[in-house]
Amino acid sequence: MGNPRRRRDGRPDITVERATACDAEVQQVLAAAGHEAGQYHVLSPDPWWVMWNDDRSGFVAFLEDHHCIFAWRSPVAAAGMELDIISRLQYYARIRRKTLIAALVNEATCRAGIQLGMKPIWIGSETFHHLPDWSIEGGRRQKLRWARNHAKKLGYSWREVFPIDNDAERAALGDTERKWKQARVQRSTDSFQRTSYAELTEIRRYFACIAPATENASESIVAFMACTPTSDEGWYLQDPVRLESAPRGALEGCIAMALDALRDDGFKTATNGPLPFWRPEDQPANEYGLGPLGRRVVDFFDRQYRFKGIAQFRTKLDPDRVEPLYILLSRRMLSPLAARSLVRVLTKRLPS
Repeated sequence: MGNPRRRRDGRPDITVERATACDAEVQQVLAAAGHEAGQYHVLSPDPWWVMWNDDRSGFVAFLEDHHCIFAWRSPVAAAGMELDIISRLQYYARIRRKTLIAALVNEATCRAGIQLGMKPIWIGSETFHHLPDWSIEGGRRQKLRWARNHAKKLGYSWREVFPIDNDAERAALGDTERKWKQARVQRSTDSFQRTSYAELTEIRRYFACIAPATENASESIVAFMACTPTSDEGWYLQDPVRLESAPRGALEGCIAMALDALRDDGFKTATNGPLPFWRPEDQPANEYGLGPLGRRVVDFFDRQYRFKGIAQFRTKLDPDRVEPLYILLSRRMLSPLAARSLVRVLTKRLPS
């Protein structure tokens, strides 16, 4: 499984398609072989391409800009297929004369990239929870429980909401998200990283914190967590939204309810998503450190997305498993044009 099928001239066979042209097939592979947060982005309205392996049991999703091929997350495939798929994508980038940037890939994909001569950069971690053992009780997650109980004592409650079936709940989610974005301009990014409750609603689940009704106002949503699948067995706590007026514990209660519901429905894993530039305190520095290039990336995107604050909040959950994440570069250094393309991909919606 380590090498792609090759033609007589020694070049690998490559099959590249728009994700929208093979949507049903992509969803089948995601359900069977998905394993990381954000791999379902390929189903979003952005102009995603997929690179398939020979038997179409696996693929890697990517966006293409003027000077870079931007692959997002590790290949969606069975373990052991990373080298096969990444080598095809590397060849595709070469014939397109563009820099390949594979972002937030796992350890196995990083090793495959190194074998192909790509440059690895440690970029953060992804945290996972084993749902059959999930509980908010006990010492491990007492801070989460205390925060939720604080909001509960103030009369706030939590429930799953269904924007497809309920017009009032759909409007309430939209209103909450709009106010949340207005509070900080960076939240209104239009890149594939955008927060948009209205996308992929047919496969997502939403858990909301409800402010109690008063004499002057009816009940309203002040925070919610939008969850997206990672596969048939797992979920990603993807988009946390919380109004500044919400009390401490409003969003923590959404998280606790989401994990409780997913556990009770028989799912096996949940991921809290990528935490850029974070690693557990008891782990040594990764051998593929950030270096000067990585530090420039850190400074730019930390200003843009406030990653340190995101990591501080998300790590309240005390994960059961932590996996390192990497960026792979097909060239030793990013050219100014490739760097400009990277910034464009991560901050703007690309034209279809």
